[in-house]
Amino acid sequence: MGCHGASRPWALLPCSASSSGCWKNIVKVGELKLSNGSVLNSFFSGKLGDGKTLAFWGDAWLSDEPLRLVYPNLFRIEKNKWVEVSERIKMVNNIKTLQWEWNSNPSSEAEVTELFQLLNDIHDIDWKGGPDNWIWKPDGDGVFNVKSAKSLLLSSYDAVQIPKFKWKVWVPIKCRIMVWRVALNRLPTNTDLIKRGVNLLHSGCTFCQVGTETACHLFTGCSYSNEVWNRIEVWCRLAPNILFDVSDVLQMPENQSLNKKARGILRGIIYTTVWAIWIERNNRIFNSKYRKPIEIVETIKYTTFLWVCNRSRWKDIEWSSWYLYPLD
Repeated sequence: MGCHGASRPWALLPCSASSSGCWKNIVKVGELKLSNGSVLNSFFSGKLGDGKTLAFWGDAWLSDEPLRLVYPNLFRIEKNKWVEVSERIKMVNNIKTLQWEWNSNPSSEAEVTELFQLLNDIHDIDWKGGPDNWIWKPDGDGVFNVKSAKSLLLSSYDAVQIPKFKWKVWVPIKCRIMVWRVALNRLPTNTDLIKRGVNLLHSGCTFCQVGTETACHLFTGCSYSNEVWNRIEVWCRLAPNILFDVSDVLQMPENQSLNKKARGILRGIIYTTVWAIWIERNNRIFNSKYRKPIEIVETIKYTTFLWVCNRSRWKDIEWSSWYLYPLD
């Protein structure tokens, strides 16, 4: 996907009231801050042609940042905030002339200082004419592509921030996505809903009514979920695990002395258990349905059996064997 021509790149559209639907999301992505404090938009640079499609103050064409950020005092008194470069800079007999429209003439020390610096910067630009272009700075050829942007975004996060997650599992995609959201702490638990301004009567755990309902408590700290995990360990004949966090749950298959096939089976069981705990939590809130941990585990047993027989390469598993010991 190249980024050539005079049209403004997808991420640099000004966010206005007329922006709607997918464009609002695109603008938000462009304004996303990376770990070093820079935004994704800053990796686009406008290459000046005739200046008819570049915003004088709003686009990065003269420096690495838009002029509204470099010269905030001048931008404050600018009359037309989204004026194009061609409306401010004119070429007459190969001589640059500038045409300003101020709400009030630059008079303060900060405004005058910024004006002289801006005039010096404009004096040094090489105006070649032709259509305006956009350059994607992370790549040497200047052409934007999704792979490059994705690599840039991923490199901005620490390994601790993005936990390792195994996507190649035989459970349905809806189950995998839900567990992935748990790993990223992106589930709408009571605590997270309150943080987002949702009015709730209480933030307590839906199961035990004791601890605050965070993802960590819900899946590892609650006495209800602990009983579920204990029964799963007995079923799979695992040594007792000490679970402090969701990451400990997801690492259970990797910490066992099992062959590759057994780890794959166990990983699917772990994902299904996380899924089942969340489903039980929602059923209690929205449907007033309550089940005991032993009933949850029974549901996990036959659900995983159906999934593994229909969604994996292991087709010869018998229910009686699976019910007694799934890792055989």
